[in-house]
Amino acid sequence: MKKIVDDLNIIKQFAAELKGVFTLADLKTLLPSAHIKTFYRRIKALEQENILKRYIRGVYTTEDFDLRCLSYKINPYSYISLERVLADSLIIGTEPSHEIKAIKIGKKREFAGEQGRIIYLGIAEHLYFGFQKQQSINIAVKEKAFLDTLYFYLKGMRYYFDIYSDIDTTKLKASIINDFLKQYRNPKFIAFVRNYINGYTFS
Repeated sequence: MKKIVDDLNIIKQFAAELKGVFTLADLKTLLPSAHIKTFYRRIKALEQENILKRYIRGVYTTEDFDLRCLSYKINPYSYISLERVLADSLIIGTEPSHEIKAIKIGKKREFAGEQGRIIYLGIAEHLYFGFQKQQSINIAVKEKAFLDTLYFYLKGMRYYFDIYSDIDTTKLKASIINDFLKQYRNPKFIAFVRNYINGYTFS
């Protein structure tokens, strides 16, 4: 019993720093064990006590965790974009709290569990830009999130908001969008964005 209490205190101690998301590597550092079987027994005990909850193999969360951090820990080479960034920038209304869309190079991947849904949308390597580190997590700048939203809309994705009436374009800089647009190679998409910009007010 003492061991589980000690382990619980260690998890609580580092939960805020790790935003409630622990990889297997994190846990091996925090809960060193002489034998691997002992280590996994300790993890199992923490799960049974609902202290840790497995999301996917090798990634666990506490009760209070950051979905953005979970997305980043699963794929640190992705960046969060689309609705989450637009909503956080007050460009659209509230977004679904239990879903995140992130962008990565390559094919689409999706994970879903009790803790929420994470969708990694795939792009070509030349479109992998326009994001910054925010508290160690890759987050798209708002203009790139806007372009990503239109890009996947043109590919058939539909959103819970209307791209023509629910986006506050006055919070976006047309100069940055036009600069980013130079890196796109799809003439149809470029024309679509330019027509969109011409019909709305940008800063």
